[in-house]
Amino acid sequence: MAASASNVDSAYVTALKAEEEQETSSCSPFVTAQIELSKRHWSELAEPSDGISVEEEAAIKLENEELFKTLKMYSEWGHFFRYFGDHSGIWESAGSLEVGEKFAEGAQAELFHACVQWSDPKSNEEDEEEGYEWVVKVFKKGTLVRDLQQQWPKGLLQFRRKDWESFELGKPLGYRHHSQVQCATLLEDGRFAFLMVKEDEDLRTLIDRKVKESDRGCGPFSKERGEEIMYRVAQGMNQLHSYGIVHRDLKASNVLVESSPSGKYIYCYVSDYESSVGVIGTGFWRALEILQACRERNVNKRPELFSKLADAYSYGMTCYEILTGRVPFQDHPLSEQHSVLTDLVINHHLRPEVPEYVDGWAVELLQWCWQFDPAARPSFEEILTFIEGNSQAKFCKVKAAERMMAIEDEIPASNVG
Repeated sequence: MAASASNVDSAYVTALKAEEEQETSSCSPFVTAQIELSKRHWSELAEPSDGISVEEEAAIKLENEELFKTLKMYSEWGHFFRYFGDHSGIWESAGSLEVGEKFAEGAQAELFHACVQWSDPKSNEEDEEEGYEWVVKVFKKGTLVRDLQQQWPKGLLQFRRKDWESFELGKPLGYRHHSQVQCATLLEDGRFAFLMVKEDEDLRTLIDRKVKESDRGCGPFSKERGEEIMYRVAQGMNQLHSYGIVHRDLKASNVLVESSPSGKYIYCYVSDYESSVGVIGTGFWRALEILQACRERNVNKRPELFSKLADAYSYGMTCYEILTGRVPFQDHPLSEQHSVLTDLVINHHLRPEVPEYVDGWAVELLQWCWQFDPAARPSFEEILTFIEGNSQAKFCKVKAAERMMAIEDEIPASNVG
């Protein structure tokens, strides 16, 4: 069977059963399960398409090829859909794409290292100058592009169109704070894929490593570095929201990081937003209203719950990871009684306990993001302003000054690095 957004119900029930089993399983303690959940880059939307026949695979390939041609012909954003290799002169080739070793896998897709040689020599020169490496997110066999279309947020193609227009006019694109999805393509076997810039690692992996290395007992990062990371993640979310993209599954493992050569700076890129429609989030990173809908098993019927303010709640949990190194409710005495803990979170305002070493203003920010009423939570513009006004980190102070200059010069804040 092909993967489809209409399969959310069955996948949700599967995920929910897995969470319920955590309550009684002695070999799957809550902490281990939560950390594994946090490392899943793609929420389960459908069962993998194992066992499709040769005839079905051929039919799916043909349908995908026909739809891809149609998508490529759109004048506004057809350039986002690109062919690699030889296509008998019908379509201009972007170059050659060699799919390498697989290094990660989700329910819907697999990540492979990739080697790209562009038809345009200038693009190859830029890759070499910038040190770009590439990965491809390849959707599994049996996945129909028409089903994937339902999962693309509307803003995805709109902001790619704006970027292309700026590029054509020679205008600067501005600094990005989200992972770079370069283009979509169709492999020779008919599988759909996104080509993306490779970063060093994800933030959750970095946190786990720093926790093991640290002997301070006060979180994985220094105070200044932690605040810098919080700020950069907020920049990424603010940028996505300015495009009209709601993430729906923000957590540390869905933030990619890259260190500067000197190690002085860490750059953060919010990732896994390109197929977000239909995603139901992860565990206690989910906003309260989504947790409640999950309990009532009607989450797929309430798309309005997946809002920018729900992302703000998840951002609070992500900041909790950054500040403490822990996952939500890692040390709670009821951590293995999932349904009881969920009830306390939804109905009794239980939130993760924040250590005393965390500054008061940062605690206030978490509590603001974790408000029961979505309308009482901050926007990411408000979050950036709040961090700028309270953090003593030099980076945040510099960014506050830059944003003030941008306002005075009437430059869109999303273009400020």
